[in-house]
Amino acid sequence: MRLCRIGPISILAHAWRVKGMDTKTMRAVMFLEPKRLEIREVPIPDMNDDEILVKIRAATTCGTDLKTYNRGYHLLKPPCIFGHEFSGDVAAVGRNVSRFKPGMRVVAHNSAPCQVCFYCKNDQQNLCENPVFNFGSYAEYITVPAPIVRLNTYEIPDHISYPQMAIMEPFSTVVHGQRVIHIRPGEHVAIIGTGPIGLLHLQMALKSGASRVVAVDLSEKRLSFAKQIGATVTVNPENQDPVEAIKDLTSGRGVDVAIECTGKQIGWLTAARVVRKGGRVLWFGGMQKDVSIELDAYFIHYGELSLHGVFHATPLDVLRSYELITSGVIDTRVLLSGELPLEKVEEGLKMMEKGEAVKMVIRPDGS
Repeated sequence: MRLCRIGPISILAHAWRVKGMDTKTMRAVMFLEPKRLEIREVPIPDMNDDEILVKIRAATTCGTDLKTYNRGYHLLKPPCIFGHEFSGDVAAVGRNVSRFKPGMRVVAHNSAPCQVCFYCKNDQQNLCENPVFNFGSYAEYITVPAPIVRLNTYEIPDHISYPQMAIMEPFSTVVHGQRVIHIRPGEHVAIIGTGPIGLLHLQMALKSGASRVVAVDLSEKRLSFAKQIGATVTVNPENQDPVEAIKDLTSGRGVDVAIECTGKQIGWLTAARVVRKGGRVLWFGGMQKDVSIELDAYFIHYGELSLHGVFHATPLDVLRSYELITSGVIDTRVLLSGELPLEKVEEGLKMMEKGEAVKMVIRPDGS
């Protein structure tokens, strides 16, 4: 195993060795460069005594994968296998692993904190200085690093499907954001951007007791879907000014909470403009480094706004995400637009980009 360091972040990059599995290989989708993927036969990854090997049954597409496909990703150095949302069956366990056995249905988060740095000790594990990240779910097998096995891997109950559970990773970030923003019963909420993350925020806002949720998006297909799962009102900025529309819906005040899920400057600005005095803004969608926005300092100060940026998730958020899905409180099935074989990962990403799908399920085993 090689330990690759990129800035302060550690990634466990598994050497393609074979241990106790003869010379068996697996199919995997390799990211070679932006807009270029390739299916290759590679050896099944090895694991150490504290890790588990998982046969992937379902991998779901996400915005980070699409971003990687379009322009690369700072945590990945091609050529490499990419993808990070998955669930499957334990194929083998290291000799020191006792919680999991071969044949168990499991889901694993794609990261784990170090638990010893300043931020971990201050209960901010999502800001860990030395996290371990794991990528490679667009393949038939994946090795789960020891820290993730210990902290962020769970058995899947029989009543939950592999695709439903694969969404635990992105949902945990939503749970983290909702813990920060703390929606109260009866509040009015605006969600700017109704992709997979926005739709999860919509469900969580409703479960938290929001009396009105306004969904804002440029895609009529996404807005229609948001309406189906509970949005009170939908607004398309191409047809009406979202700030004026939301002020009209709230007697001129604005919403109590605005959640930005686009990761674009206009989305960040809109979120800050649609909240009432004393309101709360959650900037969830991350933008590229060195991008800035201009804000109305007068309104922020005299309107006493609360502005929150959030990133990633803690082990507590992962646990709560797991519990919310397995209990049925949050239905992740509504995000699944269809299934594709491993050979069509690129097609699935393009469907997301065009707004034709929320999330596609990739089935490496063809089932």
